Amino acid sequence: MTIYMQSTLELRAADLTRFRTTMIELVAIVEAQGWHLVAAIEQITGRLHTAIDVWRLPDVDAYQRGLAALRGHDRFADMAAALGAAIERETVVLGTRASWVPEGR
Repeated sequence: MTIYMQSTLELRAADLTRFRTTMIELVAIVEAQGWHLVAAIEQITGRLHTAIDVWRLPDVDAYQRGLAALRGHDRFADMAAALGAAIERETVVLGTRASWVPEGR
């Protein structure tokens, strides 16, 4: 069953260049484990310095496989440091496709 994950990242107001570079690397690692980044949004209204990622996962176990791949990656310590410096708070929500979404979307 397809699982959707929303990750809301409240970022610190700082130079986000290192964060963005790290996210490009992170996406490649977890997509190799079956994750698919559907959308990544940097807010321009509301709480600035907020990013929302929407992922599609093939099953609920893919979430743990993706995290394990990150933890096992050679650059994990550097990636964790960059993300830790940039992220003030992260909220992760898992769910399934809502019944009101038209077929084909």
